[in-house]
Formats: sequence, structure tokens, C-alpha cells
Amino acid sequence: MGKIKDFFKDKFKFIKIREKWQKIKDKRLEKKQLQTQSDEMLDLTTKIKKHKKLIFSRWGIIIGVIAILIIGYSIYNYVRVFHHYTTLSSEKRSDITATQYAQLGGNLLKYSPDGVSCVSPGNEVLFSATFSMQSPIIDICGTTAVVGDQKGTQIYIFDENGQIGSFQTSLPILKVKVAEQGVVAAVLEEGDTTWINFYDTKGNPIAENRTTVNDFGYPMDVALSPDGLKMMVSYLNVAKEKMSTKIAFYNFDSVGQTQINNEVSSVTYDNTIVPKTLFMNDSASVAFRNDGFTIFKGNQVPQESARVDLEEEIISIFYSDNSIGVVVGSDDPEHKYLMRLYNLSGRKTMQKYFDLDYKEIKIDGDEIIMFNEGKFAIYSTGGKEKFSGSYSKPVINVMSAKGFRKYTMITQNSTDQIRLK
Repeated sequence: MGKIKDFFKDKFKFIKIREKWQKIKDKRLEKKQLQTQSDEMLDLTTKIKKHKKLIFSRWGIIIGVIAILIIGYSIYNYVRVFHHYTTLSSEKRSDITATQYAQLGGNLLKYSPDGVSCVSPGNEVLFSATFSMQSPIIDICGTTAVVGDQKGTQIYIFDENGQIGSFQTSLPILKVKVAEQGVVAAVLEEGDTTWINFYDTKGNPIAENRTTVNDFGYPMDVALSPDGLKMMVSYLNVAKEKMSTKIAFYNFDSVGQTQINNEVSSVTYDNTIVPKTLFMNDSASVAFRNDGFTIFKGNQVPQESARVDLEEEIISIFYSDNSIGVVVGSDDPEHKYLMRLYNLSGRKTMQKYFDLDYKEIKIDGDEIIMFNEGKFAIYSTGGKEKFSGSYSKPVINVMSAKGFRKYTMITQNSTDQIRLK
């Protein structure tokens, strides 16, 4: 019996040992399985990361190639000078010989002794008006225009939608100027006396200023601020063989009501002629002297802010709301002309030599456009030449148009849409 008990006792111990060993094996197996799963998850995560890196790398290469192409194309377009164009459309036009043209906003204003009309770049007539004038003269401020009969008495005012006013003056007209909101300054002659009168759109006088050569000098030019509240006049005075020019500013707001004739400030330049004055905006104006130009600043009482002296004679001026351009004779024997651009602080921002014998030069947006009857050229305001070439028809005007490298060409008998190529 004792042996049997010992046998079962040993057998029981063996079973327990085997169970413990099995548990150890199970734990090892479970641990191994967990490790395998962990390795598989790690491997999967690694594969996902590698895949993402591959995708990002491919997209990075694609984006890089696109960026290089864009930069390359931009550089190509910047350094390239166009000499040819494609005609996209052409609309025939029949105007009388005496018709003249001016840019009114993005449209074309046509005026003649018989009337005025405004057409879009697509040659659509936006408005028209008839009148009878001997010698129509025009001034434009933004999208507002005034047409006056020089030596006559008629004045018509238009905006981009049509006629907004008309009236007759009591004396013959020498010059007319308009503000963007429609008020008009008219220089009128009466023998040795000159009147500089200020009118609303209905012809009601806002202010009247009587001048004589002996007292003030001869009014060389008049300018109005876009808001119609300030006027700038250049008076040339010659006395005892001495010449001087007075620049006077008039304020028709409350500030000027307490001043004699609304004159709020003035400055006199000896031995100087100022044939041209203009307002760049409501607070900045320019007087172009025979030896340079002066910039004035001030919302209510303009004062001299900057003076630019030029050794060369000014051939032409051109300007925008924030830039002043002059063309002078070239000091380089290889070129005919030199154009310079200045900001409203009087600092020179661009200088460029060129050779085109232009009839007109202007700033249109961020470009400088110059042309004559057979050729035209386009520059950026930074001085980069963008186009230089001939046109197949006699050119009257060139205007930038909406669209990539698109321009509107006004010729004697058509309005053409072109694209540079």
C-alpha cells in the first residue's frame, strides 16, 4: 500500500510540475505572440510612414517642378520684350475728321464741335450728347469730364453714365477744369481782366475771383482737387523786366471762408515760369516749373513739401495718383530721350532711356504707354520694357485692357483688341 501511495504521490507531483511548465510555455508563447503582433504593428506603422514619405516626396517633387516652371515663366516674361501682337477683334468706326479722343476711366470719350460720345473698349456706345461748339476743350478727373467751348460760353459736364450738367458763362472761356464730383473752374476773359470762377453742375457760382495782370499776373494754369474743395492757380507776373510766378491755393471749405478770396496759402518763385499745375489727389499737388517741379501737401492749407530741380529742359510730363513722370533730352548720345519717375516725396524711383519719337506718353495702371501714329511702346513703372513695335494702322490711342497682355488700340477707323505675343 505504501508503494502505491508513493506512486500516486510522485505522479501527482509530476502532473503539477508539468502544469507549471505548460503555464510557463503558454506565457512564453503568449509573450512571443504579443511580441510578434507588436513587431507586425511596428512594421505596419513603418510601412505606412514610408508610404506617406513617398507620397509627400512625390508631391514635393511635383510642387517643386511647378514652382520652378512658374518662376522660370515669370523670369522669361520679365526679361522678354514683345515685338508682335495678335488681333483678337476689330470693330469699324466712322468719326468725323475733327473728332478728338480722351480716356474716361476705362472707356473712350470722343468729342468734336458737333457733340460728345463715350464708347466701351468693345465699341459699345455708352452715351452721347449733341451741341455746337467752335473749339471744344476738355478736362478729365477720374470718371468725370468737362467740355467747354474755348472763346465761347458753353460748358457740358459728364460722368461715365452720361451728362450730369450744362450751363453758359457770361464771358468767353479760356480754360475749364473739373473735379471728380462735378464742380467746374472756368477761366474767363474780359479785356485786361481775367475771372477765375467756380461753378456747380447747374452753373450756380460758388466763388468768383477777379484778377488783372497788374495786380495778380496772368493765370497760366488752374487745377482742382478731386473733391472739388481746393483750387490751385499759377500766376505769371512780369514787372519792370522782372519775371516771377505766384502759386496760390484757394479753399472753398470752412477753412477758406475766413480768408480773403478764400486764399489760404501761396508761394512766389522769382525768374521762374510755372506753365502746368495739377492735383495728384486731395492732399497732394504739383507745380511744374521751367527748371523742375515742386510738390505741395496739405488737406486744407497746402504747403511746399518737396522740390526737385532739373538741369535739363522738361519735354513732357505724365503722372498717376502717386507718381510723377518727366521726359527730358538724353545725356547719352546713343539714345534720344530719358524718362524719370518720382514718388510724392520727390524721390526718383525709375530712370530709363528710350528712342521712340512719341506723340503721347501716359501712365495707365502700372504701365507707361507711349505711341505715335505708327509705333507704340510699353514699359512697367519700374522701367522694364515690355513691348516695342509697329502697328498696322494709324494709332490714335492705346489703352490697357482686362486680360492677359491685352490692349485696346484706337485707330482712325477702328477699335481693335490685341494681345502681345
